[in-house]
Amino acid sequence: MNMGGGTAMEDMGVHLQGVQKSFGPMKVIRGVDMEIRRGEFAVFVGPSGCGKSTLLRMVAGLEDTTDGKIHIGEREVTDEDPADRGVAMVFQSYALYPHLSVFENMAFSLRLAKRPKAEVTKKVQEAAAILQLTDHLEKKPSQLSGGQRQRVAIGRAIVRAPEVFLFDEPLSNLDAELRVQMRLELARLHKALGATMIYVTHDQVEAMTLADKIFVLQGGYVQQSGAPLDLYDDPSNRFVAGFIGSPSMNFFAATVTARTAGGITAQLDGQGDQSFDVALENPPAEGAKITIGIRPEHLSLTDGPGLRVAVDVAEELGGMSYQHGTLEGGEPVIFQQSGARHDMGGTTQTVTPEGGRIFVFDEEDKRIR
Repeated sequence: MNMGGGTAMEDMGVHLQGVQKSFGPMKVIRGVDMEIRRGEFAVFVGPSGCGKSTLLRMVAGLEDTTDGKIHIGEREVTDEDPADRGVAMVFQSYALYPHLSVFENMAFSLRLAKRPKAEVTKKVQEAAAILQLTDHLEKKPSQLSGGQRQRVAIGRAIVRAPEVFLFDEPLSNLDAELRVQMRLELARLHKALGATMIYVTHDQVEAMTLADKIFVLQGGYVQQSGAPLDLYDDPSNRFVAGFIGSPSMNFFAATVTARTAGGITAQLDGQGDQSFDVALENPPAEGAKITIGIRPEHLSLTDGPGLRVAVDVAEELGGMSYQHGTLEGGEPVIFQQSGARHDMGGTTQTVTPEGGRIFVFDEEDKRIR
């Protein structure tokens, strides 16, 4: 959500410059530059151990910064205490006081700051209305569902009116159906508040559905950042291509057999004469070893030449299915069938990629365009 107008720093919600974090000799964050504009919903996503939660805790001030600078708005906060940074954090654990009512849990930080009683009541009631908790203010946490408890934890953050909301995998303790519901509620909350939000998750579906901007982390580095569909349509390396999208992209080892006027012809290794023409602006040399990437939804059944897939398992999802199988050399393949209502398990199917939907990566897993 770009607010428009003003200088770059005035528009900035959170700005990280050369940020690093080490625990003794072990580097966890290895030099991160990041710009999150005011009002954006940014998501840090990546596998376990990639550094996303550590980075969030550094923004919050719960972890010291080994090197680099952190700005929130126009202020550098690298060495400020967490309480002075203007952030509020919602954790995986609800961390509610079991002996206090919902009202008292949400009002706790305001009472601690000795805010006037009328102000406390007004802010708690406003937050409760946004989160549909008005009818539950006198209840204790034990009387609430998991989703309601998470909303109380979020409400406790809202009443503080922070510059930035920080969420550390807040939905991971909820069951699948409730996670979907809470995802929608968080998206609506962001629109209602217009606040800057940073959200950590290992679930790329959450990232795709919530984010204005995604930061994909791996090994302490930001591998790529951008709008969800930009990362999906135009990944910069094999890791991002495989991580963004569910099910994951199919990858096949291949060799460049010829350079053409508009790109290359590539033959899949171990697949006989199976080859693809790929349009590239910067084609690699003939004989180069590459990796071909094709998403499951971009493989279509064909009666002509193509990849022969021995299907062994089908995931039937109602409106579509994912057919899992292997090529002749044992390489795994997934292809999508829209509207399919029959199990192809135990059969051999021939599939071919849609034109213009083939990705190419070099031996260092960098994207070739």
